[in-house]
Amino acid sequence: MNKGMVYFVGAGPGDADLITVKGKRALQLADVVIFDRLINPFLLTNVKKDAKLIYCGKQPCKHTLRQEDIQKEILIHARKGKTVVRLKGGDPSVFGRVGEEAELLADHHINYEVIPGITAGIAATMYAGVPITHRKHSNSFAVVTGHGSKKDGTPNIDWANLANGVETIVFYMGVKHIRTITSQLIEHGRDEGTAGLVIQWGTYSRQRTIEGTLATLANQVEQAKVTNPAIIVIGNVVKLRANLAWFDQRPLTGRGIIVPSKSKANREWVQNLKDSGADVFEHEFLTEDPIVNNEALESLKHLSQEHELVLLSSKSVHQFLRAIGKHGIDLREIGASFAAINEEVKETLKMVGIQSRILRKKKTESMILIGGELEIESVRDQYRYSSFMKAFMLSKQKAADKDREAFNRLVDEHHVNILLLTNHSEVVHFLKFVELSGISKEQIMSNLKVICVGRVLASIVEAKKVFVDKCIETQDVSGIIAALEDGVLAKES
Repeated sequence: MNKGMVYFVGAGPGDADLITVKGKRALQLADVVIFDRLINPFLLTNVKKDAKLIYCGKQPCKHTLRQEDIQKEILIHARKGKTVVRLKGGDPSVFGRVGEEAELLADHHINYEVIPGITAGIAATMYAGVPITHRKHSNSFAVVTGHGSKKDGTPNIDWANLANGVETIVFYMGVKHIRTITSQLIEHGRDEGTAGLVIQWGTYSRQRTIEGTLATLANQVEQAKVTNPAIIVIGNVVKLRANLAWFDQRPLTGRGIIVPSKSKANREWVQNLKDSGADVFEHEFLTEDPIVNNEALESLKHLSQEHELVLLSSKSVHQFLRAIGKHGIDLREIGASFAAINEEVKETLKMVGIQSRILRKKKTESMILIGGELEIESVRDQYRYSSFMKAFMLSKQKAADKDREAFNRLVDEHHVNILLLTNHSEVVHFLKFVELSGISKEQIMSNLKVICVGRVLASIVEAKKVFVDKCIETQDVSGIIAALEDGVLAKES
C-alpha cells in the first residue's frame, strides 16, 4: 500500500506572516488540507489549485466535524498515498489535540511530522505590548485551558497552586467562563488588584484588548461583548502595556484590505500599508490554465518587421517563451519586433535578451497582443482597442476552490472591510473572479467599502455597476494611507 505523509502545521495566531517557512512549504505541497476556524483564511491561497480542502472548524456548541471524524479524514487520505496537511491555529501542541491525531497515525504506521507554530499566548500578548516574561516582573508563566470537563463547562483546575505558584497565567478559550476564572483566583489567594488583560483576535489588525484587574475584568469583558477567539492574561507584567503597546497604536489599525493583484510595482506601498497597521491581503484570486495553439505558434514564423508582438505582463513573457520553446521555435525565426505594455515588462524582456520599446497608445493593424485571457481583455478595454484586433492567448483564467474559500472566509469572518482597486487590470481580474465564483456584486458592496485610486478608475468601476465608496486622488503612498485612515470602514457584524 502506498502510504502518504501527514504534516501537522501550526498556522500561528492570526497574522498570516507568522506561519513558519517550513509550515508554508508543507502547505504548498499538500494534496489535502484539513483546516480549522482559527487559521487565517488567506493562508489557503498558498495551496495547490487542485488541492482538496476540508473545513473542520469548531465554535462553542457548534462543531462542523467531531474529533473522531477529523481523525478518520486524516487517516483515509493518508492511506490513499496523499500528502495531508492538518492546519491548526497557533501551535499544534498547545490545546491542539495533535497528540490524539498523531497517536492514531502511529498506530496505523503512517508517516507524519509536526511543524510547530507560534502560539497566541506568546504572540498576542506581545502584540498587545505585554512580554510574557520580564526580569523584574515575571519569571514564570503557565498556559491553561479556560474550559474543561465539568458539567457546566468550567475548567477543572488546581486553583490554589495556580493562583500562588505562577506569576503570569494565560487562559485559552476562557472568555465564556471569565467570571469563574477571576473569582476562583481571588478566592484562592491572588490579589484582586492583580492586572489582567483580554485579547481578542490577537495579531490581526482588528485585535482588541480589554485591560483591567481581577476585580474588574469580568464586568469589562461582558460590557464590551468580547467573544472567542480570545485569551486572558493575568499578572502584573500586564502593567508594562502602558509603555510597550505598539501594535494597536498605528494609523490603519482595524483595516483589513483586499488588493486583488500581486506585482513588484505594488510591493513598496503594500508594505507601507502593513507597516501602518493594516492587514493587507494581496492576491490575484484567479488561476490560469495554459492554452497551446499549435497553428498560432507556427504562424509566428511568418511574421515580418511590420508586425509588433506586444507582451502584456512579466508573466506573459515567460509563458510565451515556454510556449515557443516547447513547440521548437527559435526566437530568431520570428521576424516581428517586440513591444512592452509598461516599463516592468520591458525590463523583463531585457533580462531574457529581448530588446523592446514601450507600446504606442495609437493602435495599428500590425499589433498582436500576447498574454492571458484577461490581460488581453483589459488592454482592449483600457485602450479601446477593437475586440477584433489580433491576439495570441497564452492562458484562460478560472477560480480555484482554494481562492473562493479564502475570499469568502475573509469576508464572512470580517477579516476584511476594504476592497482597494489601484489599476484597470485589477478591476477586470477581480470582477472576473466574482463572476466565476458566483458571488453577487451586491454581497461585496454590503460587506466591503470599495475604494479606487484615481477618478478615471472610479468611473470605470461604477460603469461596471459597482458602487465606489471613496476615490483617492493621489497615488502617493502617504496620501493613500491618509485617505484610508479617514474613517473608511465597512459595517462591523
